[in-house]
Amino acid sequence: MTELQFSHFWHKRYVQVFSLIMIVWAIMCSWQLVSAYMIFTGSLVLCVIQLALLETLYRRANSNKWQYKPLVLGFTICVLFDFILFAESALFAQVNNQLWSARGFVYAAMVPLLIISVRRIQAWGINVYISRDIVLQSSLVFAAGVYLSLIAIAGFYIRYIGGQWSHLIQATFLVLGFAMLAVLLFSGAVRRQLRVYIEKHFFANKFDYRQKWLELTRHLRQIDISQPDQYQTILKAWLDTIGYSRGCIIRYTQGQNFIPLARYERAELNTAETQLITRYAATFADKYWLVDLQDPADAFVQQLSNRKTIDAQLAIPIQSEGELWGLCLLNAPDVNQLNLNWELRDFLMLVSEQVGSYLLLMQASETLSENAQFAAFSRMSAFVVHDLKNVKAQLDLLLKNSIKHRHNPEFIDDSFTTLAAMQLRLNNMLQQLSSKRSQSSEDSIFSVNTVISQVVSERCATKLPLPSFTATAEVQLSLNKERFASVIYHLIDNAQHATEEQGEVQVTLAVKKNHAIISISDTGYGMSEEFIRLRLFKPFDSTKGNSGMGVGAYDAQQFAAQHQGELLVSSTLAVGTTFTLMLPLH
Repeated sequence: MTELQFSHFWHKRYVQVFSLIMIVWAIMCSWQLVSAYMIFTGSLVLCVIQLALLETLYRRANSNKWQYKPLVLGFTICVLFDFILFAESALFAQVNNQLWSARGFVYAAMVPLLIISVRRIQAWGINVYISRDIVLQSSLVFAAGVYLSLIAIAGFYIRYIGGQWSHLIQATFLVLGFAMLAVLLFSGAVRRQLRVYIEKHFFANKFDYRQKWLELTRHLRQIDISQPDQYQTILKAWLDTIGYSRGCIIRYTQGQNFIPLARYERAELNTAETQLITRYAATFADKYWLVDLQDPADAFVQQLSNRKTIDAQLAIPIQSEGELWGLCLLNAPDVNQLNLNWELRDFLMLVSEQVGSYLLLMQASETLSENAQFAAFSRMSAFVVHDLKNVKAQLDLLLKNSIKHRHNPEFIDDSFTTLAAMQLRLNNMLQQLSSKRSQSSEDSIFSVNTVISQVVSERCATKLPLPSFTATAEVQLSLNKERFASVIYHLIDNAQHATEEQGEVQVTLAVKKNHAIISISDTGYGMSEEFIRLRLFKPFDSTKGNSGMGVGAYDAQQFAAQHQGELLVSSTLAVGTTFTLMLPLH
């Protein structure tokens, strides 16, 4: 059975017939058209019928019996009391005065049960509407009555205390009190404030804020900020939230300049709308104020020319950190337009703040994305420049040796081979820059001893102190050979920069626990624990001034981590530093 509604039960034919009979019977009894015996007997019959109707109502409640139980119980007690009263009256042909006097108290005692039922029953199905104007007028009359009562009490008190001037003071006080009451009653501002207070606290809201908020949040959460129509989707979610059909979002750039971000189901901005947007920024730059463009009494609207050509009813600001970020113009057919009262203002303010926060978050995401792309390109460029230093070191070594060996055919052949390798390396770097990607990893099996020896004897031989290399085992690894050589070179180069020319730089290679252990030790300045913890592996933080890029140690650490290895550092100030690169053999 469907949910029982009280209005459905009332519309039953037998309920209406019984109600009509009760009305007719009450009239006949009040006019004494029947004898006392007939009144008592007829009332008994009505009590029996009432009990039957109450039983029917309770039985049809089904799962809603909990709601109707206090109602049925209260009425049943009242009807049973009447049954006893009228049964005794019919039996003895007279009314028991004590029972008749107790009847009112019994009815009053059942009022709490009726109140409980009113609160429990969710399906009365009876719509009772009380006009806001009636509530306002009644409130004014009630307030005026209370005010006049207080004035009268104060007047009698003044007269009571007596004195030569009591009548004069009383008359003056009463006149001033009535005058103040008249001013308050006819004050439009007071009436508006009272109306807003009554609507806020005594009437249901026009919007289901919880449902609308969830719908708006759900729409915004589904927006993909990488799509080009993101602003259009935000505008559509805004329109759906308040039930409007067309609108546009404007963003202010500098001063009163603006750019349209999105528009939905409307034409491009015309001259009157451009004037509106510009004037709004000049008038409400530091205020959060919603404007009803269809309100002729609004001072801002009165300043606009060609108001009829403006395709918008509401102008809603979008703020960022207390400043005007943009403006949203919304419109709907006349039958769907909402009256911009306190409730709509509060609701639109909430929606505007939610949408505005999402717009700002989206703008911040775009800025972060652009910055991330620039940072990635900058980091890649830094590594490329870092590699260029390797090419420069090879050229320096080639030019230095050419002074002694330029007439040696073998040297010339080696020079061309070196130049070809440098050309290949430069081409790879240019390809990385043009394709905006980092260097790809192409692993190959190579001799670690040979690569380190070449780095020490060729690329690190142009700067003092000259490094020495010692190996206790032959080691082969499957890695990116060029990347490995670059990491070793930069670690040795850093050690040379940190050591005086009379100092020492030692490179050792050993095998321990299935790991290749490469150590680069120097007798240089050393580093503090704080520097190692905070700055050593921080990219683009260099202690070499303009000659360094600050990526050598960072690149070595990343290289070790990418190959399940580890880079350890131990250093003592004024004693020296040791970098230990541990790479798994398999």
